[in-house]
Amino acid sequence: MFNTLMIVVISYFVYQISQLLHEMGHAIAYRLAYRSKKWRIEIGRGKQILKTKRFKIHLIPADGACYLDDDYEDWYYKKNLIVFLAGPLVNIILFVSMIPFIYDINHSTDVSSFYRNIVFITFYVNLWKAFFSLLPKEYQGARAKQSDGLQCLNAIKGMKKTTKI
Repeated sequence: MFNTLMIVVISYFVYQISQLLHEMGHAIAYRLAYRSKKWRIEIGRGKQILKTKRFKIHLIPADGACYLDDDYEDWYYKKNLIVFLAGPLVNIILFVSMIPFIYDINHSTDVSSFYRNIVFITFYVNLWKAFFSLLPKEYQGARAKQSDGLQCLNAIKGMKKTTKI
């Protein structure tokens, strides 16, 4: 019973942190590509538990969005591709960085279940997040109407239209 509760609590925090880092990846790439400070991040659904000028975090872990304001231009395809790939790239870095820890856990007898759970949950949450955010898909009822993968495809299609061969 305690182990199940611990897994649920760890999963909650790992998902929220991974979602925040994913959206921060978009925000940092946007800031670097467009030299703009006009972005904000919203994560989760339901009761709001944190609100600042740039962040809104809700109690129920769900979707997230990085809102890019005024300076964002649809026709800057290369910049947009970088911004759209940055979120999934953060998740890829996070799940790959867990591999040495998984190796360590599998080759050690003195590992707590708490540590083991954090490592494996972080690995799988970020693997899942990277995979599903890169699938080209439109969403109904979500903050972001298109997945990162679909936005990347649209940016690539836009580059092909404007590139002379």
